[in-house]
Amino acid sequence: MSEVEDGKLFSQVVNAAKSLGYTEPDPRDDLGGMDVARKALILARLLGRRLNLDNMKIESLYPEEMGPDVMPLEDFLVNGLPLLDQKIEDRIKQASANGNVLRYVCLIDDARCEVGIQQVPNDSALGRLRGSDNVVEIYSRCYEKQPLVIQGAGAGNDTTAAGVLADILDIQDLFP
Repeated sequence: MSEVEDGKLFSQVVNAAKSLGYTEPDPRDDLGGMDVARKALILARLLGRRLNLDNMKIESLYPEEMGPDVMPLEDFLVNGLPLLDQKIEDRIKQASANGNVLRYVCLIDDARCEVGIQQVPNDSALGRLRGSDNVVEIYSRCYEKQPLVIQGAGAGNDTTAAGVLADILDIQDLFP
């Protein structure tokens, strides 16, 4: 979203991110919220929530008629994505008029687990987020007013490879 706020078209940003290996092979996995939702579900379960994907509110950035079962990937990238540019631009302008920016956010609290676009303050950790970095804000009894913030690379081949390697090393500890 930070790239779109800088004046680039949403469709151009998605295609560039795909070419850099920042998205899933089919960017609709990211744009549909499922990639974030799966990660949110893991975090929610680690926090003791008894959830499945059906219990979550997930906002897709594309309509059903552009889904993988309806529209081939190449058609989506060339013809479908540009149809989303104006709606995203309008949402960014509305957020800006409110003094905010848009970010694709996962929210987990006692009552809900949801994924989607939210307006956030420009000066918040999420609002300052640029490029492909990810941010996790942890609010707790100790971090009630100002969250604990963890930020780092959130996409790319090296980041993914390091994560997979770490998982493999963790798994080996399960087998004596």
